[in-house]
Amino acid sequence: MSSHRRFVTSVAWSMLGNAANNLVGFAVFAVIVRLVEPSAIGVLAFAVVFVDMGKIFVSAGVPDLIVRQKEWSDDYANMCFWLNMLVGALSALVVVFIVGPLADINFAPGTTQILAVLATCFLIDAARVVPESRLRREFNYRALARRGLIANILSGVLGIGMALTGWGIWALVAQRVSSSLLTTTLTLAAAGWSPHLKVSFTGARSATAHGMGLAGAALLKLLTTRLPDLMLGLFLGPVPVALYRVGARGFEALFQLAVNPISSVSLSSFAQKEHEGILGQAYLGTLRVLGILIFPVFLGAAALAGHFVILIFGPNWDDSAVVMGILCAAAPAAMVSTLLHAALSAARNTKLIFSLYVVSAASTVLVLLVTIPLHGLVWSAAALAIRSYLGTIFSTILAAKTIGITATKALRAAFPSLLSSWIMLGALLALSTLLQNQHMLVQIPLLIAAGIAIYAFMMGVIFRRSTLAALSGAAEIFPQLAKLQLPAAWTKLLDRAHLRGHKAGLGS
Repeated sequence: MSSHRRFVTSVAWSMLGNAANNLVGFAVFAVIVRLVEPSAIGVLAFAVVFVDMGKIFVSAGVPDLIVRQKEWSDDYANMCFWLNMLVGALSALVVVFIVGPLADINFAPGTTQILAVLATCFLIDAARVVPESRLRREFNYRALARRGLIANILSGVLGIGMALTGWGIWALVAQRVSSSLLTTTLTLAAAGWSPHLKVSFTGARSATAHGMGLAGAALLKLLTTRLPDLMLGLFLGPVPVALYRVGARGFEALFQLAVNPISSVSLSSFAQKEHEGILGQAYLGTLRVLGILIFPVFLGAAALAGHFVILIFGPNWDDSAVVMGILCAAAPAAMVSTLLHAALSAARNTKLIFSLYVVSAASTVLVLLVTIPLHGLVWSAAALAIRSYLGTIFSTILAAKTIGITATKALRAAFPSLLSSWIMLGALLALSTLLQNQHMLVQIPLLIAAGIAIYAFMMGVIFRRSTLAALSGAAEIFPQLAKLQLPAAWTKLLDRAHLRGHKAGLGS
């Protein structure tokens, strides 16, 4: 198999595995939410934040170090394995003996017991880092995808079974721990590698320094997304955490499917364009194209959030539906931030990326400190959405020069699709009020059809020239599109759009 074909196959399996695992995880979560008390959901969501923090340090930097090695070294891999196990053990001790007692006092009694069991994941996941990195080094993403999916399905069955038989929060804990255990066991078997007791810590210092740098950025990124869980728990208790987490879970499922794959693909494309000296042009073109495709999906999801939450999680999660709608409304800003960080990474300006994470985390803390005690769950989510848009504008202004654009050009690239999507959202909310006496299964298709028609009119008539410009530049931004065997009608449409775009002077 050629290197190009192997790369494409690996990316395909990686994306397929991530999508399948996310869908399975979401389905299991939706079922368990209907069977477990909201307070249990809140306690687990609060505890998992600390578990995810510890896991960042467990794996920080090691996958990159191993994948980048020219030759596989058993001694180096063995050193990394035991270093990970040491960090995993220290993380478990901190969580159980420091975080746990504080959580019992300030959040909910009994949290230490939950954290003690979940902390076993630090050691379990630490044991998986090196063999998983070896599979990635060998481009064996098929094995990773299959084993991850098997582990998630089996652990999901266990969690649902325990929830049905009345285990409550322990069903959620068992589901998470068993998923880690099964994934690690299957990965070790697939990698065909095992550690040995004789270990040399040569290179440990440089590995640790590399890992801590990456861990710092990853920790700030995690905190930015999970601070609402922490601060809602500390100020209001487990139930508001559960209400937020259910709404956020619906949003995150859509974001992982629609936006996360874009990050890795955009980074590869931007890195190539950086070498060609046209990173800024590529960024603006990508923003224009993806804005047309992604913005209406999330603004449409915001209009349908109430229906979605009732169908998936049940009728007792009204506040969660509001949270999901608000988060989906803020998703365009999050997508732009994702693209911006990919462009900065391609430009090798990691210092600015870290600084932007610091500002984002600090501003999130400030917003939550002001809004949670005074206004509660829903207004806190709304304030975070406003912060997200303002933060994206601020980040774009700071990063513009680095990637070769101006903030004004970025705004112009995103404005047509963003305005059209917001107009669509407003129209759908008004229409939803008119249709409120209709059955939900009647409302949903009518709202979807109306949303498509409104957005198509806006982009096809009002912002027609911008749409043609985006279509004409799509194949230039993503050369892979030119290699696809599209239907003849589609090809003619794209050729016509390309010609009209250049005639209008908008090809760039």
